[in-house]
Amino acid sequence: MRDKLAGLKNPLTLMSYVTPVMALATAFFSLILDPWHEIIGSNYFNSPWHVTRSCLLMLFGGTLAFFMVLTEYILVSVTSAVTVTIAGVVKEAVTIVVAVFYFHDEFTWLKGAGLFTIMIGVSLFNWYKYQKLKKGENSEDDSVGPLTTNVSAKYVIIEEDEHDDGA
Repeated sequence: MRDKLAGLKNPLTLMSYVTPVMALATAFFSLILDPWHEIIGSNYFNSPWHVTRSCLLMLFGGTLAFFMVLTEYILVSVTSAVTVTIAGVVKEAVTIVVAVFYFHDEFTWLKGAGLFTIMIGVSLFNWYKYQKLKKGENSEDDSVGPLTTNVSAKYVIIEEDEHDDGA
């Protein structure tokens, strides 16, 4: 994403290439794996009000997903994919904890082992980053700039570079 020759500096450009592929793959697996026969008889589409409400909820979820991907692109372009992956793993751990305590989902040994693995992995990653910071080494995140870089200013600079190429 940092390569200017690829032409994917703009998150909307990248998303315009990636989104159709993701939509086709999701539709394909949905047609194969989802129980479509149950949707016809469900309460989500049995009246005009339920159809409207279901469509609005799907639109809301899609909007959240769009902004999540946009934010993730900007985050990866400023930090590294490893940092975003660690944040995603922590998000999954929080999802499991919320599912168990709020939705009373069953806490199995597999979920417990997963949470333990997540906690160990994130702890080791943070310890590694802390050790590198103490030694004064640059990490892969620092290749873009120091931690005090203003993200919005950096993003604007990328946009200004596009206009400078044409002049």
